[in-house]
Amino acid sequence: MRTSSVELPSASELRTMMRQESPRLARHQDYLDARPWLFTELKRIAHHAGIDTAVFDHYTVYDFDDTIAKLHRFTTQFADYLAQHTHHSEAATLYEVLAKGNPPRRSNAILVFGSAENRRIATAVELYHAGVAPKITIAGASPCWAVAYGKDTPVAEAWRMAEYALTHGVPARDIIIEDRSISIPDNVKRSIDCWEAMLWRPWRITLVTSEFNVRRAEMNLYKFAPWPVEIFTTSPEPSPSLRVNTWIATDRGRRLILNEYAKIIIESAIDHLLAAEKGV
Repeated sequence: MRTSSVELPSASELRTMMRQESPRLARHQDYLDARPWLFTELKRIAHHAGIDTAVFDHYTVYDFDDTIAKLHRFTTQFADYLAQHTHHSEAATLYEVLAKGNPPRRSNAILVFGSAENRRIATAVELYHAGVAPKITIAGASPCWAVAYGKDTPVAEAWRMAEYALTHGVPARDIIIEDRSISIPDNVKRSIDCWEAMLWRPWRITLVTSEFNVRRAEMNLYKFAPWPVEIFTTSPEPSPSLRVNTWIATDRGRRLILNEYAKIIIESAIDHLLAAEKGV
């Protein structure tokens, strides 16, 4: 079990998370097939460094535990390589692939991903008051690792963020709270569960998450939405040490960015595993 967000989950932890998350299955598994360029620069640099990247192409045929082990090995080796090349010319490209999305436009809903801070909800409140969307869905209990190590807060992240929204002028009637999810995919799945329970189908949705999470957030909404959706994304200002040209300078930054690439594959591998188990 991880003890912080900088670590990748083990195969054992991931299986625990699968049992705890919403059982909703991915409706679409072609997100990566339609975007083969997502890993192009990552693999090019890794090949130059002599790091094996086969898992990014063959994760669907590997055993699940083997896939996770290979991704752990990849991120460790790549982080060590980047630590010796902190002025790498393609650092910005690696970040931008993860951070690029469609800027906010008029939407039916704003979806705020779980966070221990209020920067995401502050951004969502600004969007609400600017007329971007009439409803804010706030998702998140606490991350799985935080609960396991007693590092979660007494109040679910969603309720704390909802209190912020209420005190900053958003009426309670325009706030939807999802307070059970433990991961980015679960934020999406359980938010959709809430919308379905309300007999509501928002089809233009603006996502609010950290800049380096944008790609994965978009991917998960695309995968799990049971109706066609148009997806927009935005983020609060990133911290000074985790920006497009600064992330590579710290061990934490290197781990978080490389982990995002790994988590895209992990979550896709989980989709394939669960679909096979369900005979879909």
